[in-house]
Amino acid sequence: MKAQKILSALLPGAGLALVLCLTAAGANENGVTVMVDGAPLAVEAYINENGSTMVPLRALAEALGCTVAWDEGSRTVTVTSKEEEAAEETPAPPVVMLDPGHGGESTGASYSGVAEKDLNLAIAQKAAAFLAEAGVDVRMTRTDDRDVGLYERTDLAAQAEAALFVSVHCNASLTHSDAMGVYTAAYEEGGESWRMAEALRTSVTAAAGAGDMGTEARPDLAVLRTASMPAVLVECGYMSTPEELSLLAWPEYQTRLARGIADGILACLEGAGQ
Repeated sequence: MKAQKILSALLPGAGLALVLCLTAAGANENGVTVMVDGAPLAVEAYINENGSTMVPLRALAEALGCTVAWDEGSRTVTVTSKEEEAAEETPAPPVVMLDPGHGGESTGASYSGVAEKDLNLAIAQKAAAFLAEAGVDVRMTRTDDRDVGLYERTDLAAQAEAALFVSVHCNASLTHSDAMGVYTAAYEEGGESWRMAEALRTSVTAAAGAGDMGTEARPDLAVLRTASMPAVLVECGYMSTPEELSLLAWPEYQTRLARGIADGILACLEGAGQ
């Protein structure tokens, strides 16, 4: 005697809908053959006295590529699909803290009606957008015109467990009216922060077509001295030089600077194995 049943079952935990072809056959009329994707499954399935088809969960789940775990304490079984396991194993994206310098009452440098705090924010926001597109978890110490304390900036980075802290500024010179170019700083020479500062200077000058004013150790700067992670300060150009101020206020040039900052950060993260 042969009888065929179609069993539809849902495993919510695994997110799987199963359609099985069950055929009762053989000398034992309660014997059941289970077909999965057209292939027989070697399990001891049977039809009980109430007419319900009983199929071992572990054999069925493993045949579908799932993992089955048993918790003796709670006496519960967990079925996990490969997709869920892959999602659990995917590492979280690295966190980068961008710090638009100044803000609120602290305007920074100011020339021809242009405040440094506004340039810093515009460039940092563009860089954040590029980094987000690349899958980086970007945080900012400020996203609008507000006061943020010097020590609060690095505290925010520490709380976010940031892999890298980058403070964005624009420069000014009281002694050289024709100074132009990108400058970066780290707490001290050598070490990871210094290497990242040089990498950022190289990428920003290349992307913006700007002059190169070098990298300097600046242990006097609070945001570099108090950071618990690699920290870099980027000076995007000299507001005190009219020609460069015009560039810094130009949105297209800001985008080029931001692209260079983002590219440099991505290279630093890749080099650090993030």
